[in-house]
Amino acid sequence: MYIINCMFRLFKRYLKFYKAETILAPIFKLLEAVFALIVPLIVANIIDNGINGDEGQEYILHQGLILLALALIGFCSTMVCQFLAIRTATGYGYRVRTDLYKKINTFSLKEINNFGPSSLQTRLTSDVVITQTGMALLLRLAVRAPFLIIGAIAMSFFVDTKLAIVFAITGVILGLVIFFVSKASVPFNKKVQGKLDELTISAKDNLTGARVVRAFNREEYEKKKFDRVAEELQNTAKTLSKISSLLNPLNSIIVNTGIIAVLFFGGIGVDSGNLTQGDIVALINYMTQISLAIVVVSNLVIAFAKSSSSSNRISEVLDTEPSIVSGNLKPRFTKNAVKFENVTFKYSPNAEPALSNVTFDIKKGQTVGIIGGTGSGKSTLINLIERYYDASAGKVLINGVEIRKYDLSYLRERIGLVPQGAMLFSGTIRSNVSMGNPEATDRDIRRALDISQASSFVEASIKKLDTHVAQGGKNFSGGQRQRLTIARAIAKNPKILILDDVSSALDFQTDYNLRRAIKTKMSKDVTTIMITQRVSSIKNADNIIVLDKGRIVGQGKHDSLVKTCEIYQEICRSQMRKEGK
Repeated sequence: MYIINCMFRLFKRYLKFYKAETILAPIFKLLEAVFALIVPLIVANIIDNGINGDEGQEYILHQGLILLALALIGFCSTMVCQFLAIRTATGYGYRVRTDLYKKINTFSLKEINNFGPSSLQTRLTSDVVITQTGMALLLRLAVRAPFLIIGAIAMSFFVDTKLAIVFAITGVILGLVIFFVSKASVPFNKKVQGKLDELTISAKDNLTGARVVRAFNREEYEKKKFDRVAEELQNTAKTLSKISSLLNPLNSIIVNTGIIAVLFFGGIGVDSGNLTQGDIVALINYMTQISLAIVVVSNLVIAFAKSSSSSNRISEVLDTEPSIVSGNLKPRFTKNAVKFENVTFKYSPNAEPALSNVTFDIKKGQTVGIIGGTGSGKSTLINLIERYYDASAGKVLINGVEIRKYDLSYLRERIGLVPQGAMLFSGTIRSNVSMGNPEATDRDIRRALDISQASSFVEASIKKLDTHVAQGGKNFSGGQRQRLTIARAIAKNPKILILDDVSSALDFQTDYNLRRAIKTKMSKDVTTIMITQRVSSIKNADNIIVLDKGRIVGQGKHDSLVKTCEIYQEICRSQMRKEGK
């Protein structure tokens, strides 16, 4: 019942924007259903009064015209209902998809990781389409089908009270069948959507990591993994189909048994003179209407079961509050850039600390290097500066202000981040570099490209700034992508520039030229934080922070650390051995 409630709660949330359509669509459908219930009575009159009675052909023609008029009005009512239902459903789909996308963009990395990118993608596409279909069916058929069943049973009482009991018993049994089948199918619909998430993850991993898969000759392994997930999805869907497929045959058996009972007892009534042939035809018509309505209800049950599961998944996203809440301060950047005061951070309450009691102070305009082994906490530290996560303990201050008090957009507009994995978006070089600063002129973009050492290959291309960028920047080499992401960060004119291991994709000469250009061509007030594995990249930094297992084990300039910090000494020695020195 909780999942069903989620569906109606989600529908209620958005139907308020379409109040008129929500009211009018079922009314027009009910109007058509009322006419459908009148038709058997008119047919009965034609048989009893026109064919078997004394009224003659004129009466039959007159009643036939009434039937035609009812059919035309019913058709028009149905078309109006269809138009209103589709308009509402498509509008609902647009609003849900928009709100979902907005909500996802408010999430911190914690919420995104908890749901999983592939799952969020499925909820944003497949689940919205399923609930949109459920919305359309709700407005078009959810009222009509039950009304026809109840109406047909009620109308049977006007024809014959005793035979109407057969209709009532048939209706109760059909209702029980629908209830138990729908109750059994809801959990399997939820499992199907979960398996669909797994299938999306498997396909995405294989496609995005195609080069790695081929390099390690793992095609067969990935194929088997995909087949296994697809088979699990297939088996779950089969089980759901078996449960759902019980509805139609069971309904058919129950309704046909009811028709047989009507014919048997009705025949006795005709022989005794209590019923007419027209009455029997009317009762059979009503039983047929119940049969057709039950088929619709069966399909609605299946559709609503799917829609309920998808609504629950959508509601989970919409009801999740982001762990990172924006402040409202927008102070000028005039003080020391970054300060950590006894900062400890855990990715989950039971996990080991990724950072433990970290304290340091980066002054405005400084170039600071952060170095350490894999898992030492370098990227975690950057995530806290960007406020992708909040510290578990201690304080992070930017410009002398506790980071939680900042307006998030204001804070991130003043930080230029170059992530470890170079990520570009489909479009042009111009649109990518100006992403953080839409008002950047071509001159500003070229300056950023010049500092990032990307000018050479951009100017060598035919379309220059209008050169096409494929999704993910796949039409550029790793080093070119990296330099374009550096240009994107520089074009923001940031107060704090963070370079997260960008030297890994650059050769030594380009790395050197980049560092020199940042120092000589950017404002002296820009604070540069460089996370790197290369000692040569931070050798001349104003301050170097050495991390090991989430703790600061050394801090100072290169010459000092070489003498006093064992971890730094080992890093220097290992790199000298690799370079043959």
